[in-house]
Amino acid sequence: MSQTEQVEKQVVEDDLAAAHQLVLNLSGSLQGQLDIQSNTSCAELSNGGWSGNGFSQELLGLAMVPVLVSAGCLFEAQALVMQLYAVLGQNDTHEFLQDILVLIKRGKERHNGFRTPSSPSMQNSESQRHLQAVIFNIHQLAEVGENIDESIVRLRGQCSGWVRVKGTQFLGQAAEQSKRLSLEEAQQACGSLGFQCAGVTQDGDSVCYRVILRHGSRVVPSSNSESWILNCKVRSVRWRRNGVPQQQCVNEKEERVYTVVEWIPAVSTLYNLGTAVYYASVSCYDTAKERAIFSTVDLGTDALMAVTGGTAGVAGYALGAGLKTGVKAGIKYLLNSMKEEDDLVMNQNTWEDGTLTVQ
Repeated sequence: MSQTEQVEKQVVEDDLAAAHQLVLNLSGSLQGQLDIQSNTSCAELSNGGWSGNGFSQELLGLAMVPVLVSAGCLFEAQALVMQLYAVLGQNDTHEFLQDILVLIKRGKERHNGFRTPSSPSMQNSESQRHLQAVIFNIHQLAEVGENIDESIVRLRGQCSGWVRVKGTQFLGQAAEQSKRLSLEEAQQACGSLGFQCAGVTQDGDSVCYRVILRHGSRVVPSSNSESWILNCKVRSVRWRRNGVPQQQCVNEKEERVYTVVEWIPAVSTLYNLGTAVYYASVSCYDTAKERAIFSTVDLGTDALMAVTGGTAGVAGYALGAGLKTGVKAGIKYLLNSMKEEDDLVMNQNTWEDGTLTVQ
């Protein structure tokens, strides 16, 4: 065995030992916290019917570790922790799981253990528009890493109408323009591009607007500007390797897990957001929207827009370390938002090069 192989073997053994100890510690800390009464087996809980790579998998992994531990599925929990080590690193995995443990305990104190799942009120028109921005970001997260055939994009891009979202800005690549554009001129230029255009955004605090291309774009909170999202119907015309027709979007494996986690504070929020991105990635947009709405119960639309927009802004999930940093920042922001006692103070976090930085 070469020296390199010996080092790699030692790293794996150290990670296994750390994962084993972490699961034992969580088992003790969660004692009496989650009383999971379900006929769902350990195999079913650890294989919820979702698959793939990316932001959704980190969220789902973090959500499911305490559930598996509480259900007595220690072997499966340890295996999941090892997967999280590979993408988040050992230190961040431990930190995130400790944060989730704090949130679970706080949730039990507030809700007597489990809460009754409820749908947030979305009657306010501004809330509806901010939710549209969240849905846009979730679709963008689902598209990361996909190679898009331009001829098929033209088939998909049936666009008409605009959604005005105050207090936001588009981040992404701006279309080339020879002069500064008014709102009407920017919308006309964007509309001529069809599905390739995401929308238009206010250029700073001026009365001029920039046209933002769809690929890699996202919407983030910004108090002094507004965005207009081009309203395009998202259809499953483009073939996805893992895509399924909308009418076949019932995932019984996932729904069995959902019935277990939907009652658990903090865990349900992570799980709902993770499955929202997953369902969008397999073209199940109605279910994705439903899960996104439920994830706003604890977070609110602005915080959810920030975390999805910040993570979607990292170009290409397969690019490695840069993206992992963005995903970690997104998860940390999400957990910090859930721990806030009062309204989220947006200026505690900053955007640098379109990436969310959490202080």
